[in-house]
Amino acid sequence: MSKHIGVVGLGIMGSAISGNFCKSGYQVTGFDISAARCDELAGKGGAVAGSPGEVAAAADIVLTSLPSSAALDAVVSGADGIAAAGNAAAPVMECSTLPIEDKQRNHDALAEVGVTLLDAPLSGTGAQAVTKDLAVYLSGDESAANTCAEIIEGFARAHYYVGEFGNGSRMKYVANHLVAIHNVAAAEALVLGMKAGLDAETIFEVISDSAGTSRMFEIRGPMMVADDYDDATMKIEVWQKDMGIISAFAKSLACPVPMFSTTADIYTAGMAQGRSQQDTGAVCAVLGEMARLKR
Repeated sequence: MSKHIGVVGLGIMGSAISGNFCKSGYQVTGFDISAARCDELAGKGGAVAGSPGEVAAAADIVLTSLPSSAALDAVVSGADGIAAAGNAAAPVMECSTLPIEDKQRNHDALAEVGVTLLDAPLSGTGAQAVTKDLAVYLSGDESAANTCAEIIEGFARAHYYVGEFGNGSRMKYVANHLVAIHNVAAAEALVLGMKAGLDAETIFEVISDSAGTSRMFEIRGPMMVADDYDDATMKIEVWQKDMGIISAFAKSLACPVPMFSTTADIYTAGMAQGRSQQDTGAVCAVLGEMARLKR
């Protein structure tokens, strides 16, 4: 528990991760552009820094969880960024879902000042992050990955070292490809059952114990049954970013992904219905509307 953990980006994932590190007994310093998110960390026992560079200077290991490549660029290379701090002893775990080339650019910028950036995306929702039900895909410098692996139990249930820098993101794209499909499949199945007159809670109970279940059915099924998607663990608006990254990745490989592509329209319909800030489980409501389901 001796390592000092830095967390830059205290959104849905980052706030859950930093909170679990605090609960696990680690010293935690965090930063976010949202004062409310910083106050939340302080309330959990963490320290609040004034910049990403301040976090990096204080920490033994830094995790970044950010919404965009532009945010990562600013956190790494901004005037008060991680590169400016120059703490070569603190490896950086970049946990966001972003294009590999954008992560590589920041990897190279930090390498110039002796700082190691790992590509280390996370598999799991915000709700799973709260319960430490995350898997970490570590890639890049193996020695730094081994160092970071020592603190995984503080915020996740499992980790995998998957090789060269960028392989973490490649593995995350595969995982999120399945999440996109399984989430819509779960919603479609529930809508089918409800349209046939079955009780939503009964569908969830029975199918969760059947050969047809999935992690997404079990995780997002309860909100689909409740028809309440406002406590978002992954907002549809943010998910659009992930969908675009995976689509571009598949296209770059000339690899057809017809099932994944089909789900994209359902998420886009959610945006059109004004559900951008709701959880991606709201695809159940989208499909329910398409089916003219009366609940």
